[in-house]
Amino acid sequence: MIRLIATDLDDTLLNERSDLNPRVIEALRAAMAAGCGIVLCSGRMLEAMQPLAERIGVNAPMLLYNGALAYDHRTDEVIFAEQLSYETALGIAELAEGMGFYLQAYPGRNYYCNEVCEHTLRYASYIHVDAIPVHKPVTEWMREHPSGMQKLLLIDTPEGATRAQAALREAFPTGASFLKSKPHYIEIVPEGVDKGRALLRLAGHLGVARDEVMAFGDGQNDVAMIEAAGTGVAMRNGCPEALRAADIIAPTNREDGVAQVIEDYLRQGKIGRM
Repeated sequence: MIRLIATDLDDTLLNERSDLNPRVIEALRAAMAAGCGIVLCSGRMLEAMQPLAERIGVNAPMLLYNGALAYDHRTDEVIFAEQLSYETALGIAELAEGMGFYLQAYPGRNYYCNEVCEHTLRYASYIHVDAIPVHKPVTEWMREHPSGMQKLLLIDTPEGATRAQAALREAFPTGASFLKSKPHYIEIVPEGVDKGRALLRLAGHLGVARDEVMAFGDGQNDVAMIEAAGTGVAMRNGCPEALRAADIIAPTNREDGVAQVIEDYLRQGKIGRM
C-alpha cells in the first residue's frame, strides 16, 4: 500500500510551461482524499514551491534544495536543514567564476546573481521568481555577506555543465555534491544531501515505511529518490540514469504521466492512509 507519494516538479509533475495541468491536480487531490501524503521534492527554493503547494493543497512537508531543507509551509516548521559551509561555498564559487561559469547563490531566501542575463531570464521563466542582481561577481557579494548556502546553481550549455561538474568534483571531493537537474544545470548542495536520503528521513519522521513510499522523477538529481522509494517511477522523458533506476516507467510529463500512474494505483486500491 502506498501511503506517501513524493514527486519532482520540473519535467515530472509540471508541464512544458512549468505549470500544473488540471488532471495532475485532480489525481494528487484524489490520492490525498484516500489518506496518502503528498511531498513536493525539488531543487527549487521556497518562493518557487509554495505557490504550487498551495494550489494543490499538499498535506505533507516539502523537500527543497534537492533535500537540503524539509519544510512544512502549513505550520512554518523546519523539519531538518543542511547548508554548504561558507568556506566550501565560497571556494566552489571562486573556481566556477574563475572558469567563466554563470552562478546563482541561494542563502535561504531569494536567489542572487551578478547580472541578469539570458541564463537568468530563462531560469526565472521556469520558477516564476526573479533573481536579485548584485552588480558584482557573486564571490565578491558572498565575501560581503559571509554565511552558509542552501545551494549554488551553475548554468551553462550541456557540454559546459558536464565539464564544470567534472572539474568541481575533482577539486572538491568532500564538502559538496554536484548533480544535474537539467542537462545545463549543476545543483551544488552539501555533501551527503540528495532527494533519496531526504525522502527516507522525512518518511521516518512521518511514520511511513520505505515500501509504502512512491517517488516520481526524471533527472540525475532524482535517481537517489527513485532508488530510495519502495516504488520508484521515472518519466519516459527522463535521463538514462533515472530510467535504469526505476521500477515503473510513466508516460511523459506532457502526457500527465504522474496522474496516470496515481489514477491506476487508486483504481487498484493500492493507495491508502498515511
